[in-house]
Amino acid sequence: MPRVRHYFEPGGFYHLTTRTLNGAHTFASEEAKRAVVEALAFYRKAGQWRVHAFVVMANHVHAVISETGAGLKDAIRDFKKWVWHEMSAAGNGPLWERRYDDNAVRSAREMKQVIEYDHNNPVRIGLVRRPEDYFWSSARNYAGLTPVAMEVDMAW
Repeated sequence: MPRVRHYFEPGGFYHLTTRTLNGAHTFASEEAKRAVVEALAFYRKAGQWRVHAFVVMANHVHAVISETGAGLKDAIRDFKKWVWHEMSAAGNGPLWERRYDDNAVRSAREMKQVIEYDHNNPVRIGLVRRPEDYFWSSARNYAGLTPVAMEVDMAW
């Protein structure tokens, strides 16, 4: 049976991954990472989603979000457009792979696993020794450190 893609339920939790076109290191600069975080924060503040965890890597973004009933599929599309617009000064053409991955998070155990996976991305590739040492991630929020790249919704 084929998988139903991008099916969202209000109040559901989702682990999202979206990648840059051809794995380009589009978000290698601090400025580029900031643009991604600002877009995540904007849609959080606008009530499109709640952001429970995130990490911005050079060629992809992971986020654990929950649906608010405001149309998550449209919010993801708009998020990708926002970042593309902010990055368009660096060059024209597509920024993102067309598809993104979304996986429902169905338990507290699974939530902990995906958050830990996301937070450990920078450690796995040798950028930092500890997840909380990477600024462009919610690991600092969960460790109780300041400053943080953006506020997240740690209650789930």
